Amino acid sequence: MQAAASNDTILEARKLSRQFSGFYAVKDVDLAVRRHSVHALIGPNGAGKTTCFNLLTTFLSPSSGQVIFNGRDISRSDPASVAGSGLVRSFQISAVFGQMTVLENVRVALQRKRGGTFAFWRSLGVLRSLDEPAMALLQRVGLTRWRDTRAGELPYGRKRALELATTIALEPEMILLDEPMAGLGHEDIGPVVELIRDVAKGRTVLMVEHNMRVISELCERVTVLQSGQVLAEGSYDEVSRDERVIEAYVGGAGHA
Repeated sequence: MQAAASNDTILEARKLSRQFSGFYAVKDVDLAVRRHSVHALIGPNGAGKTTCFNLLTTFLSPSSGQVIFNGRDISRSDPASVAGSGLVRSFQISAVFGQMTVLENVRVALQRKRGGTFAFWRSLGVLRSLDEPAMALLQRVGLTRWRDTRAGELPYGRKRALELATTIALEPEMILLDEPMAGLGHEDIGPVVELIRDVAKGRTVLMVEHNMRVISELCERVTVLQSGQVLAEGSYDEVSRDERVIEAYVGGAGHA
């Protein structure tokens, strides 16, 4: 089913709702993500961010409403088909295998992009033909020196960088990042922010994130959820000064 959409809008939610046993986790959410922007979805604990993200990435089907990607209604689609159309949820479906090396992981993702599945019986010549593009991706995310390290042995921050490399290998038009800073040490946040900034060039990024400093540095637009509904939307400066948003975070004691 085709739906009219602005050329400037790549992903849109229209009156998106999801009920669980009569309770609305997300209710009548309208969201428009502009093409080639970095957009954040934030809110206090229990605001409905995860459910909304799952709806946008078709891991959940809506009770009502629509999700439109590039003018096409994907509300009843499945994550694999949506990923194939260019909308990829990073850190959830990226191909990272702990017993395989860093280089092998990126080769897996490159094989997926080329329409195949990973085949252990393929000749070394076929697999090695992917080494050059794989190494270019590892250089981009700063992992060349760990090319022969098993992915499971990487520190957490570098594992996140590898996950991002496998996502880039799929050449998505839009990436959805689910709390990319979760679990990172302070020393890892800066490099991952720069990675995301680099990856966002020529792409669209929608991210759920709790680290407000990261949001302020990366995101051009912010949508705030509370109790499953849109509370506010605008630039970081605009929403951080909104009294409703301030009240929603720790009863006004925190910051947005």
